[in-house]
Amino acid sequence: TYSTDGKLALVPMAEAFRNLDRDQWGLIPVAQLDSYKGLIFATFDSEAPPLAEYLGDMAWYLDILLDRREGGTEVSGPHRWVVDANWKTAAE
Repeated sequence: TYSTDGKLALVPMAEAFRNLDRDQWGLIPVAQLDSYKGLIFATFDSEAPPLAEYLGDMAWYLDILLDRREGGTEVSGPHRWVVDANWKTAAE
């Protein structure tokens, strides 16, 4: 668990991690943070283009995925699918 300032606050079963220096395991600030249709995107690359530019023509795929219902899409917990396919298929 992390505190609101990004420091590592609690570690489950901390006794199993001898010599754990919590100061070394805090969250790393991101260079850019943006959102699209409720999805949150972050990058550590300060030279990366803005999200809208990066998504470019591919944003239509997210629109199709997320605009299927009036009011948007709500993810109610983890979803996992096993698909016998190349993960890049949607982008290609």
